[in-house]
Amino acid sequence: MGSSKDDEDYWNSSEQHSFCFENNEEDNFFGFSKTGTARLRAGISNIDLSDDYLKTSDSQTNLKPLLSVISEKTLANILEADKMQNLPEGQSVTQPDITLRRILLGQPFSLEKYKSLASKTALLDAAIESGDGNAILVIVLFLTKTLKRSLFERLLMDRPGATQVYIRYLSTRLQTSELTDLLTMLGRSMDAAMRTLQIIIKNTPNPERLLQKLHNCYKTQFLALADCKETPFIQNYIKLLEWQKAVKDTGFTEALEMNSPVMECLRHACRDHWGASESSLWSPAMLLKQHTVSLRQYQKVALTTRAALQSWDDIDILLLTKGWLGSKKLQTYLPIEDIIKILHNNNAPTNILEKYLGYVDDVRQRLELAKRFQCHRIVVDILVLQGDRAALLEYKTMLHPQSEHCFYAENALRASTTKWKS
Repeated sequence: MGSSKDDEDYWNSSEQHSFCFENNEEDNFFGFSKTGTARLRAGISNIDLSDDYLKTSDSQTNLKPLLSVISEKTLANILEADKMQNLPEGQSVTQPDITLRRILLGQPFSLEKYKSLASKTALLDAAIESGDGNAILVIVLFLTKTLKRSLFERLLMDRPGATQVYIRYLSTRLQTSELTDLLTMLGRSMDAAMRTLQIIIKNTPNPERLLQKLHNCYKTQFLALADCKETPFIQNYIKLLEWQKAVKDTGFTEALEMNSPVMECLRHACRDHWGASESSLWSPAMLLKQHTVSLRQYQKVALTTRAALQSWDDIDILLLTKGWLGSKKLQTYLPIEDIIKILHNNNAPTNILEKYLGYVDDVRQRLELAKRFQCHRIVVDILVLQGDRAALLEYKTMLHPQSEHCFYAENALRASTTKWKS
């Protein structure tokens, strides 16, 4: 058995190579070449077995089973390679189940024998049937390299499972052009537009570059989608970025971060561009026209911003309008309680709070709000109006002695014209 050591060296030194699209070696099967298999067969055939070697006896106990010498996996590879060796010249064998099993088990595999459209289709169907996304992707990528685009797309049209795997792959790799073409071919133009928009917004940190891409996306994809509910969104998004760029280019105000939300832009406009004409691009009024900002949202942002700047006259312009005979009346979309709370939180003077408390029609609510926000004169006036002497005496004990409000309460209690009910 002189060739035994050579055989052992051959199997120990042979390398198994994984599949590579550039690998053009035609005679490699399952990691073992035809020539290597031939050498092994020749070595086994040349072993000189004497008659004595084949004889058995009861005392012969050192014979070992074959699987104790080589592994079951190696034996299976030898048998498979031997079967391939005996194929007629030029004949190729494709076994999708075996190939797929090797892919799923992470074993070396080759796809080079899958040359016909039928064999490739069978391989793809086997991958889909397995339900393994990685295996499906391996086969799909193989098909993209070995099939005409028209044939590849025809296969995907009838196989939504493979299509979804490929779409996720293109999305992850940010291959927007290929993704758009694929979805459009499948008749899913709206999905193509939305996925492209998602990729652009998520992966374009530069605001100016983002604005350019959004313009292009809108013209090439969304403009043709009349029934797409997201079309107004991208229009407003483009207008918002243009507004932010215009504000940034003025250079006269504090920096506004690009890609800021609408409410933040509105706060910026109410703070730095309050007096701008309504026709100017960066005015608060322009934001109201371009975006779906409700009047209630606008009043709350404007009130909070101008109150923080102690601009009380601006608040009167915002909330009050002319009434009969030159009087003022409240015109607001906010609850009066919210208005007074915002004014109080921004340290509005007492006379400002008292002015807006005067617009609370319900006396009980006005009394409650006056107590909560410590408008003592309003509390005293309401209690005098109600003729509730006991309540006024009790309230006076809560006022700081010798304070203006305490003297005001004492004078009210001494007034002879008041008709007290208690």
